[in-house]
Amino acid sequence: MTTIAYQIPSPYVSFEEYSRLSGIPVRSIRGMVSDGRLPIRPKVKPQEKPLINMLALMREADEQCLVA
Repeated sequence: MTTIAYQIPSPYVSFEEYSRLSGIPVRSIRGMVSDGRLPIRPKVKPQEKPLINMLALMREADEQCLVA
């Protein structure tokens, strides 16, 4: 059995940091969040800065590996 260790910089990252990590422009990231392709941390207050949920992305990638 193979064990895979994932390493993420933080459980949540800003749009700008996700852009830096992925190479995807911030404008595209906003569109991906709007149409549900990128998960964000639930906001408690409307003025809170939205953050990309890296743990949710890791789980999604892991599930896709199991199916493939």
